[in-house]
Amino acid sequence: MNRQESPNHPLRGNSGGSTLKEGRYYVQHLTDQVFVIRERVSVDGEPGPNDRFVRAFDFREDAYQYVHHVNEKQRQLDEQYGHWEQRAI
Repeated sequence: MNRQESPNHPLRGNSGGSTLKEGRYYVQHLTDQVFVIRERVSVDGEPGPNDRFVRAFDFREDAYQYVHHVNEKQRQLDEQYGHWEQRAI
């Protein structure tokens, strides 16, 4: 079953789903024990079926810590080189 988590996690934005506020990378909740990090590829910034798989985690907190870290790094790269020009991972 492919589902995204409810927006109750403190690192997630108000738009629902499992996305971080304006983050390029996000956590997708596949099962109770599988959390996948994906990279947005759509122009509108919404999660989509063609988003690149980055990494999987067994623990939710590990996944959210990882995605928070790479989104912070991505923000730095975007400021330095321009939006979407460089990948953090």
